[in-house]
Amino acid sequence: MGFPIVSVVMITYGHEKYIEEAINGVLMQECNFDYELIISNDNSLDNTDSIVKKIIENNINSDKIKYFNHEKNLGMMPNFIFTLNQAKGKYIALCEGDDYWVNKYKIQKQVDFLEKNQDYIISAHRVDELINNTIQTGDWRYNKRKVNYTLPDYLYRLFFHTSSVVFRNKEIP
Repeated sequence: MGFPIVSVVMITYGHEKYIEEAINGVLMQECNFDYELIISNDNSLDNTDSIVKKIIENNINSDKIKYFNHEKNLGMMPNFIFTLNQAKGKYIALCEGDDYWVNKYKIQKQVDFLEKNQDYIISAHRVDELINNTIQTGDWRYNKRKVNYTLPDYLYRLFFHTSSVVFRNKEIP
């Protein structure tokens, strides 16, 4: 694997029911660039660790995975910051261990948009939610009439679901 264009940041704690689907949704991505998946397990007390290790052993794309299993629970925000600090890509995508992607071109589409639109720093999209085995079409709190948002829009009201976000890694020029 060459230098990753996208670093997918995945924090997890107690996600044994969801982590396999979350990882597979990332590893199915088809794109014309390299990407990495950084998984940071915050000392889960369930079987998350063994599930991740099994995927690393058996998945053809496991070379894309960097896995960290903390010996001590850091807490959500310290674990997230730790994981962000591992990201080497020009772009960072978020997918938590209890979320998953269904579109195999997701990061390709978002990177293409950001590459063509240098004045944008983030790309996000509508998400659907699976609630009680029923898919809820998500408009996830955003204003359907707007296409472009500014920082004050976002600060006023959080409206991007984390699993939809790809943004520029300001640490990487």
